[in-house]
Amino acid sequence: MDKAILIIVLFFSISIGFGQTEWELKKDKNGIKVYTREVEGSSLKAFKAITVMDGKLSSFVAVLKDVKAYSELFGDMKEAEIIEMQDTFQVHSSVSGAPWPVSDRYGVYSNTYSQRYDHKTVTVKVKALQGYIAEKEDKVRITEAEGQWIFHPVEYNKVEVTFEMHVEPGGNIPKWVLNMFLVDTPYNDLQTLRERVKLPQYQNKKYDFLVEY
Repeated sequence: MDKAILIIVLFFSISIGFGQTEWELKKDKNGIKVYTREVEGSSLKAFKAITVMDGKLSSFVAVLKDVKAYSELFGDMKEAEIIEMQDTFQVHSSVSGAPWPVSDRYGVYSNTYSQRYDHKTVTVKVKALQGYIAEKEDKVRITEAEGQWIFHPVEYNKVEVTFEMHVEPGGNIPKWVLNMFLVDTPYNDLQTLRERVKLPQYQNKKYDFLVEY
């Protein structure tokens, strides 16, 4: 088989496999839908939250690049610090709080930014990284986490936002805490993003890789 055709067939097969995975709607409120699904080999489900917001693509990117303000964007985050920042790549550390008796979690994450210029969609791939900072004895290290933000412009100054994530939190966590993390946390984060993307400091930003809708 021709090599190019083989690549196309493999890609199509993989796409079909992903398409057959079922997302289950868990919350539909204020224009935000939150879904969860099983992840093979994991005790914790993945989540996906979707809504449509007002704002420019560059403003959404600017919010995610503003690591020092993550504690205001993500409700469970206690602190965050930038380690490396480039136009399309960043590395940051963060500490997320958890209700008693669960220990706080910390980790190091990369954000990789890209854009499909045919339809202007911006994707931010998120992944947990090893190393970069020393171990914290009083906190549990998150070593496995992967997800993405997708900003898809549906019309001028209106963007469909998708926040998808799967995390291996480590340790023993009560089921009610997991449920809160999976549904309420992404729902609240999108509620907050809807307001923060309007702030003056995130307007009129320019990035070399990004073309506005």
